[in-house]
Amino acid sequence: MKKKRLHLALIAISVVLFALPLITVHGAGGRIEGKITDPKGAIVVGAAVTVTDPNTNQTFTAVTDQQGRFKIEGVPAGSYTVTVSSQGFSESQRADVKVEDGAVATADFTLEIAPVEAAVTVTPGEKPNSDPAYQKLREAGKAADDFAGPYATVNNLVLKRDAATFTLTSGEIYFAPAVEDRNVGAVFIGEGELTLTPPTDIEKHNLSLFINETAIKESFDRLVLRFSDKTFEEIKSSAQAKMGTNGPQAGRARDAYRDNQTLLRKTLRRNVELRTLVDLYNPNRPGFFTAFINGKRFNKLIFQYDSLGIPQVSPEEVLLSSYGDSDRGLWTAFHRAPEYASGTASSDEDHRLYDITHHEIDAAIRGTKLVANDTVTLRVLDNGARVLPFRLFSPLRVSRVRDEAGNDLSFVQQNKDEDADFGIIFPKPLEAGKTYKLSFEYAGGDALINVGGGNYFVNPGARLTWYPNNEGTAFGDRARFDVTFRYPKGKTLIGTGAAVAESEDGDLVASKWSSGDTQLAVAGFNYGIFKKKQVVDTDTGYTIEYYANEEIANSMRGAAEVGSMSTLGMSGRILADAQNSTRIYNIYFGKLPFNRLALTQQPAGNFGQAWPTLVYMPFTAFMDPTQRYIASGGNIRAATDNFFRYVAPHEIAHQWWGHMVGWKSYHDQWMSEGFAEFSASLFVQLALKDEHKFLDFWNEQRDRITQSRPATHDLKPYTVGPVTQGIRLSSGKTYAAYQFLVYPKGAYILHMLRQMMFDRADGGDKRFMAMMQDFIKSHYNQDVSTEDLKLTVEKFMTKRMDLDGNGKMNWFFNEYVYGTEMPSYRFEYQLTNGGATLNGRITQSGVSDNFKMLVPVYVDYGKGMVMLGQARMIGNTSVELKDLKLSGPAKRAAICALDDVLALNIQNAK
Repeated sequence: MKKKRLHLALIAISVVLFALPLITVHGAGGRIEGKITDPKGAIVVGAAVTVTDPNTNQTFTAVTDQQGRFKIEGVPAGSYTVTVSSQGFSESQRADVKVEDGAVATADFTLEIAPVEAAVTVTPGEKPNSDPAYQKLREAGKAADDFAGPYATVNNLVLKRDAATFTLTSGEIYFAPAVEDRNVGAVFIGEGELTLTPPTDIEKHNLSLFINETAIKESFDRLVLRFSDKTFEEIKSSAQAKMGTNGPQAGRARDAYRDNQTLLRKTLRRNVELRTLVDLYNPNRPGFFTAFINGKRFNKLIFQYDSLGIPQVSPEEVLLSSYGDSDRGLWTAFHRAPEYASGTASSDEDHRLYDITHHEIDAAIRGTKLVANDTVTLRVLDNGARVLPFRLFSPLRVSRVRDEAGNDLSFVQQNKDEDADFGIIFPKPLEAGKTYKLSFEYAGGDALINVGGGNYFVNPGARLTWYPNNEGTAFGDRARFDVTFRYPKGKTLIGTGAAVAESEDGDLVASKWSSGDTQLAVAGFNYGIFKKKQVVDTDTGYTIEYYANEEIANSMRGAAEVGSMSTLGMSGRILADAQNSTRIYNIYFGKLPFNRLALTQQPAGNFGQAWPTLVYMPFTAFMDPTQRYIASGGNIRAATDNFFRYVAPHEIAHQWWGHMVGWKSYHDQWMSEGFAEFSASLFVQLALKDEHKFLDFWNEQRDRITQSRPATHDLKPYTVGPVTQGIRLSSGKTYAAYQFLVYPKGAYILHMLRQMMFDRADGGDKRFMAMMQDFIKSHYNQDVSTEDLKLTVEKFMTKRMDLDGNGKMNWFFNEYVYGTEMPSYRFEYQLTNGGATLNGRITQSGVSDNFKMLVPVYVDYGKGMVMLGQARMIGNTSVELKDLKLSGPAKRAAICALDDVLALNIQNAK
């Protein structure tokens, strides 16, 4: 009955939106360049330029030259936010700078002189960066004689860090001055070699994408080492090292170390001194080791080994990467060797130093400035820790941190345009298992951008970090949120969770939002001058809210002269699509913990994003095709393509996939994006009730996976790697492969499972729905791994799916989740005896000998395709169908009639 009501309750309306991918990371393909001037037209030299992907927060940086110009090569196709800052000027930002493959995007800026009154008045506490040990770490290399202390002459000295072996054939190692009686930096000058063989086949394949080899052997003439492990003691005690002082190349070593500091602080924007302090103040930690390698072939390599996990690939502890232009990317990453040996290497590892349990935030919006106080409750996980790193949007400047007793705590936060990593320092070691309460006071701009007409853009780079977030999590640290916002009358603020109170005081509004007892991975808000419409759906119990800006942003005013660009007229269709989506997802996945969902307009036109109860919708989704045609400058594809037609169902699905159930590591994020994309297919099939659109949806997904294109460096995305490689699929060698693989293949994986479980005689999707609901119930408000999904699938698999006869789905996960194989199929058949008898042959090709698949066979009796059965295929083989008696005269037959199997090619020949 619920399904029947679902089909009749609303008139399903097709949404037509831009067809641009949601995420592009680590790509290469276009160029952004420009010139920076002041109000009088004079050039601005040394301005910092940051290009940010609005969905992934991946950044590219540059500094203007002596002509005031900048150029950033190798930017994947997409839309970016460009930010320019320079001392003495107000920061300038431009959203929606579009980059195309092989093209140049120009972004010129005129910076305004910063007014004196723009300075943020804050409550002073401890002066930032004042900790004595931290200052010594930062100042290393400044003094002329800093590397004139201990050095070692080495001959065939071997430093082994997990799978990496550094052989220092000949040369000298110069050590930076000791801090807290520990040497934590060094420079090697001489001849040496790095050898590294990744421990897994997947990682060998990934490395080969960059160097065409499955292992690396790289000669080098210089290393800059940063470490907190026993590197100094190991070298000092080695028979292959002779210690001395005041070596002949001390000045050269100092210069190399200072160059590395500049690289870290201004280009990579990594505060390695803060990371070092974590270990210096907790000597029980085993430490980290980082080598910056000036290789003969590859001169921008970084090798990292860190027991706390490496942020880009956590929880993995070993990483080899490059920051070069053409080979930029994460070359190989993996767990430590003992973890593979013991079978404990997995996404379940937790390297967090602490667990946040509650945020109580009081925030005020003044123009585009955010002023906030966040009282954070956390539980310490690392015994003896004194330094806790946090993630905080760098333009938000911390003025004070206090403990529960009101004592000021020391903290670290460098220049917002450099290595502005934020961390706090306690005077005494913390106790594991104990709860602490901290108060953070901070303020700044850039988190909110006024783009005109009452449109404000919540900076994508700040959406995760407008409050202190946990440095050690893949996405966000699940916690309860109680947030109060204070903002001017006439504006509207939409928060996450439940709106529990709102009051007015003079010209200000105070609104309170709470997650109650439900922990959220993230909390956020949208803000502007909005017109609100809503509908209360009695079928689901959800109140669905629609917020559109009454006026257009400044960037659209030229288009508005051609025709009306109002986004208010689409509320009926958007609300109807949202109702249909939530009804379908309720039936398939279960009910959400909240009873409201807000779809809110944002000034970005090419991506959407979902926070709990809050969806940031591209303004183009609130336009009709004619408006989009005008807004895109007469681009038919931009007005009518399929991808953004389903942006609302996709983003709404993230309430289930991404928030109600999250992901443990980048290896598991494919489930969030893939399952949301699959959910959109349910909307197409069950709300639009159009079989052709449903098949078109899956055909387009297949093309994205299997077709080469300039956006993927002419690589077929499925060959780049498995979906579990996550954001690492995109790099300087593979461009935007992530977006062309993770979304569609992740969706296809779930689609194939659904089709294998489908049983018309036993409730159709009944088993599949039970599996999905159980997956959410079993992992409600938790982060999951790919293996967690596999266990749930095995719990609900049919007998037909047990191709290995062991009750396991290893065959399927190894092929489609952890693997890159792609079969092809051909079905040759004949219908005889008036269509009542079927003979035929199914051929599977292009796979390994043990590749298994269930291939469904369909017949059409005149009212659409009906599944006849499933053929079990193993390897490159054919299966004969002989004299199958049908229940009636069939008009045609086919395999994979509903795109049941992801394949390079499926042919049906009568």
